[in-house]
This record gives sequence, C-alpha cells and structure tokens, in this order.
Amino acid sequence: MERIPAGSFADYPDHTRRYAYAAGKVRPGESVNDIACGVGYGATFLPHAVYRGYDKPGVPDARFPGEHVAADLDDPSWEPAEADVTTCFETIEHVTDPGRLARVIARTTRRAIVLSVPLYPAAENPFHLTDFTVEEVPPMFPGFRVAEDWPQPEARGHVWLLERAPVA
Repeated sequence: MERIPAGSFADYPDHTRRYAYAAGKVRPGESVNDIACGVGYGATFLPHAVYRGYDKPGVPDARFPGEHVAADLDDPSWEPAEADVTTCFETIEHVTDPGRLARVIARTTRRAIVLSVPLYPAAENPFHLTDFTVEEVPPMFPGFRVAEDWPQPEARGHVWLLERAPVA
C-alpha cells in the first residue's frame, strides 16, 4: 500500500483537504475510526474528537495524537471498535475483498462515513487491486445514503459523506 511519510503532507494537498473536510463533519466529542490511517496524520485534524487510527503494525507514528491500533484489513475476522464516524481514504481499492471491508465499516459506524476512492484504472498503480466507478461505491455501505459527494478531478478521485439512513 502506498504511504505518505510523516512530515511530507504539504506535498499532498488533496489528501489534507480530505481530512479537513472530514473534520468539519465530526461533532465535538464524537469517536472517529480512521481506517488505513497511515502514520496517523489525520488525528491532527480531529482534536475535537476521540481518534482511533487503524493500520498495519509499525505504520502509525507515535508523534501523532490518538490511539493507534494494529489492523490487517484483509483478515476476515478483523473489525474495528464501534465509532460515531469512520474515515476511509484511498483504501478500499487496496484490499482483497472491498465489499467485506465496506460492510464491516457500515456495521461498526453509528452516524457517518467519509471516504474516498481513486477513479482511474488499477493498472496505473500496482498497489490497487480493484477499479471503482462513482456509482458503485455508495451502495457497498449498507444502511447508509449519500449526504454529500465531492468530485476531486484534479486528484482523479471522489469523496463521499455517507450518513446512516433513517429507519423506516
């Protein structure tokens, strides 16, 4: 999986804009799961939340705040703790079963999911296992509906805010 090294986030404005966007959707005191958090930089955007980042052992950097939990997103038994909000940026295209990961995220998220995926062929990136279209992604998260969507053509990607659908 691609990684952004600690200290180089200024070189990745599309990524930092996603975290800034997500931070505006998180209410003070809410819990946030950051799936595939990398070094944990996203925690710096969420000081008003209880942050929990998940990534492979040794990837998160202890210099960033919050709790960091070892996770193998391809392990069929892996599940994060429940959270009010989940962020999942540029991740589902990397796992062997993106549908399973989406269902796990939906099951363990109480209120909202903020996620992004690239919209270019996996053949252009050896770390990407699956291609997605804008239409395919939201239905992968059962019980959630699109509240906002944000095309990022300059990054060849797309961001969604999914909110838990009201129970009829």
